Amino acid sequence: MYFLSTFISIAVLLVLLVPGYILRRLRLVGDGAAKDLSSLLLYIGLPALVFYCMMGVDIRHVSWREIVLCVLITAIIHLIGYIAIKLILLRRPKSGAKSAASFSAIFSNCGFLGIPLSEIAVEYCDAFAATTDESLSRMRLYVTLFNVVFNLLNWTLGVALYGGAEKKSVMIRKAVLNPCTIAFIVALPFTLTGLSLLEPIRAGDMEINQIADFITYLYNICVPVSMCILGVRLADMKIRRIFRSGYMYASLGVKMIIVPAAVCAGCLLLHAFCGMSGELAMGMVVMAATPTATTALAFAERFDGDTAVAGECIMASTVAALVVVPAFLMLTVNFL
Repeated sequence: MYFLSTFISIAVLLVLLVPGYILRRLRLVGDGAAKDLSSLLLYIGLPALVFYCMMGVDIRHVSWREIVLCVLITAIIHLIGYIAIKLILLRRPKSGAKSAASFSAIFSNCGFLGIPLSEIAVEYCDAFAATTDESLSRMRLYVTLFNVVFNLLNWTLGVALYGGAEKKSVMIRKAVLNPCTIAFIVALPFTLTGLSLLEPIRAGDMEINQIADFITYLYNICVPVSMCILGVRLADMKIRRIFRSGYMYASLGVKMIIVPAAVCAGCLLLHAFCGMSGELAMGMVVMAATPTATTALAFAERFDGDTAVAGECIMASTVAALVVVPAFLMLTVNFL
C-alpha cells in the first residue's frame, strides 16, 4: 500500500510536466515564461502553502522538545547534503553548473511533494491508527518547520552557492523577509491561539468559507506551476545530455542515496533509544528522501545559474524517487 500510494503520487507529478513541455515545443510560450512563472511560484504559491499547513496545526498535540529537535534535525539534513556534495565536487572549478548541482543536492522538494507524502505516511501507518488526527497535526507542524528552515537556508546558503558580493550583501535580509518566512510569522499567532482561517466562519445561519477557499486556491498553484516550469525547460534540453552529465550523477547520489540513508538510520536510532516520536522520525525521513526541489530551477533562473543542470537534477531525482521514496518509507514504517 505504501509503495503503491507513493509511486502513484510521484507518477502523477511527472505527468504534470507534459503541458509545459507541449506548450514550449509548440512555441506557445516564450523564452521568458519559465522565469516569470518562477516568480509566481516563489512569491505567491509557496507562502500560501506554508500558511495553509500552519492553519492545520493543533499546537496542543506538540511538545517544545520535539519542535527544537525538528529544527536541529532539519539543519543537520541540509548540512549532510552540503558536506557530501562539497567533497564530491571538490576538484571541479567554480561555475554555474557546479552551483546548480550543489543546490540540487542539498535542497529537497519538501513542500510540493514532501507535505502530501508525509500525510499519506500517517494515514496508512498502523502505528498512528489510534491517533490519526493528532498525528496529522503533529506531522503538519514538523513539515512546516522543515519548510521554514529550508527557506531560510534557500535565501542564505542557497544564494551563497551562486556567489556574488551583491547577492551576499542582501541574503540575510532575504532570509528574514522572504515570502515563506513572512507567511510563517503571519500564521504563527493563529496557530498558538488555536484559531484557524480554514474553519468556516458562522454569520447567523450561514457558514462563510471564502477565506479558506482563497488560501486553498493560492497554494494549489504550487504543484502544476512548478512542474510546468520544469516541462518548459525539459523541452529545451537535449535528452542525451541528461545521461552524460557528471554533475547530475553527483547530485543524484547525494540527494537520493547518501542523505536519506543517513537520516533514516539516525532517526530510527533516535526513535528506538531516545524517545523521538514516530511522527517526527517519519516526517524527517520523508523530507530527506524527496527529490530535488523544483525551486532549484527557480533559483537558477533568478541568479543566472545553469538552468540545464538544475533541470537535469530535478528530472533525474524525481524519476529516481519513484523507487527511492517508497523504499525508505516502508523501511521506516517497519521499525515504528
